[in-house]
Amino acid sequence: MENKRKPFFEFIKKLLRLFKRRPRVINENESLDDVAIYLSNHSAASGPLIYELYFPKAIRFWGTHEMCGSLGMQWKYLSTTYYHDKKHLPKWLAKIVATIVCPFVHGFYRGVNILPTYTDSRLRSTLKESFEVLDSGRSIFVFPEDSSDGYHDVLKQYFAGFYVLARQYYRKTGKNLKIYNMYYSRKKRTLIIKKATTYLDLANLNKTDEEISEMMRQQANEMYKQILSESNKNNKKE
Repeated sequence: MENKRKPFFEFIKKLLRLFKRRPRVINENESLDDVAIYLSNHSAASGPLIYELYFPKAIRFWGTHEMCGSLGMQWKYLSTTYYHDKKHLPKWLAKIVATIVCPFVHGFYRGVNILPTYTDSRLRSTLKESFEVLDSGRSIFVFPEDSSDGYHDVLKQYFAGFYVLARQYYRKTGKNLKIYNMYYSRKKRTLIIKKATTYLDLANLNKTDEEISEMMRQQANEMYKQILSESNKNNKKE
């Protein structure tokens, strides 16, 4: 199933592809499932845009609920959390930049129909809506890294929400979802898609949710090392 959006947003995506080139893809899978859970680092703001433009499957992104509300809520999140806390801009500059980009970000979030996530009891609503997405034949796309102190090439922590989703969906439907772990490097314009695991593969390890997410984080960092290694080899050949 292709990742189709509403006609106007599809037109915008065609324009954006003129400026954002398709990344080099290293895929360790023969194929990608239509219904699965896909994980990736953010690579700052580049990752979500690249996946929206070029990912070959119909996906619904998980995203923080602050960015799924009104224009005012989004401006507050951008000016305070994103540009100041994560990108480390001075407060005055963060407010100016947020004011400029907020209308465009608002349009992007509406266009891709971000599924809001929460860290409290409202997570149940996220899971319920995610089940509906999966039941409809689409995939859930999660950026599990902790970006509270900014975005890093070497990832510091992964949250376990993706694993909770896989477990709850298995309990509800008996379906053993595949989980694809990926890493995208904006600087090297390269994407690695590791060979998929499944929920039961992970559950049978008898590890805690935190241990599972830590495994996936470490694997993502190994993918980053692989990207750097292959880039260095190519530079030497040139």
